[in-house]
Amino acid sequence: MTHPSAPRKRPGGRTARTGQAVHEAVRALLAERGQGGFTGRDVAERAGVHEATIYRRWGSLDTLLLDVAVTVSKLNEDSPLPDTGTLRGDLLAWAGAMAADLDRPEGLGLLRSVLAVRASDADRSGQVTDFVYARAALIQRVLDRARERGEPVPELTTLLERLVAPLYFRAIFTYRQLDEGLPELVDNALAAAVRE
Repeated sequence: MTHPSAPRKRPGGRTARTGQAVHEAVRALLAERGQGGFTGRDVAERAGVHEATIYRRWGSLDTLLLDVAVTVSKLNEDSPLPDTGTLRGDLLAWAGAMAADLDRPEGLGLLRSVLAVRASDADRSGQVTDFVYARAALIQRVLDRARERGEPVPELTTLLERLVAPLYFRAIFTYRQLDEGLPELVDNALAAAVRE
């Protein structure tokens, strides 16, 4: 039994509120300035915390950005998926939403942060895997639903290589408009299901 004068732990508490404030600050700064346009001090000021909190809890700005990216991906994993009644329609809707997300400075900034951590910090590879897994899990749910409807379904890796990878490539290198030719990308991925 706890002592009556002992402080009761609140669900979430200060640590959770601090984390949420810092994440919101990062997302706002990414939207305003893009990746590389702000420092840990900027995040701390925006979140109303001491700069030491940022580095004590996350170690580096890149690691904080990765944490935000993983959190966003996991939140998206819980979002309702498009249900158009066909796999092609579902994938077109999903790819359109992903293209729109990557087209925003926040979305592109988070993706670039994931890549930066992946290239420079082997100790954080598990978080990078979490980010990729969250994206893949969304697509797998769309594929599972189509399989239940009796539609031919490509392998998840095929879809990642033929639909997701080109979108990431376009976003990183501004190779072409993100939403350009989405039906062709989806059809290319679905054609693999027929051959498999």
